[in-house]
Amino acid sequence: MFKKGEWFKTGWLYLLVMFVLEIVLPAWVGDENGPIENLQMLWLFGGLYLCWKMRSQQLRPWGGDIKSLSYGGMIYFLIMREINWGRTLLTHPDGSHYEYSDMGLYGQMVHPMVAVLIVALLICLYRAKVWKFLLMVKISNFILLLLFIFFSWLGEKGNIIGFHGAVAEELAEFGAYMMMYRLLRYAFQEAEQKEV
Repeated sequence: MFKKGEWFKTGWLYLLVMFVLEIVLPAWVGDENGPIENLQMLWLFGGLYLCWKMRSQQLRPWGGDIKSLSYGGMIYFLIMREINWGRTLLTHPDGSHYEYSDMGLYGQMVHPMVAVLIVALLICLYRAKVWKFLLMVKISNFILLLLFIFFSWLGEKGNIIGFHGAVAEELAEFGAYMMMYRLLRYAFQEAEQKEV
């Protein structure tokens, strides 16, 4: 069962502030590779570093493999910020983005490479028995993660109370990445074996 515990106040405060920011920020800050999307990388790089750092830690046994959890986490945080797998980093002279069919061998190989990463991630998470590891997470913080994921979907696909568009989606994704980092950090702290 998930742990009960103190709510992550900063995350809940950001959830409220996110609605105000969506109203006041100009549309261009939600562009592909725009300021909000680039700020998301702070959480993703933080998660990548945390997973790399924890690969050799002594954790309380939970039935899974710490190295598989760490490597799976590194793959996960790496593939979360896909930048359309390189396509949006290259532009035509008119500013439009290349299609994968225009990118030669890389364009043909990008999706198979991503598929290999996803398979490797699933194998790592299975060997790590991540479902048992996540039971160390506080339920209130997990609920907050799910809310950010929902609002990210809503920003892209729906429109409730005016929360819609690229800025809304990117702000919610920022919150989701923040919570993914926070939950992983908390779970690692809870699992660390204390020196006696």
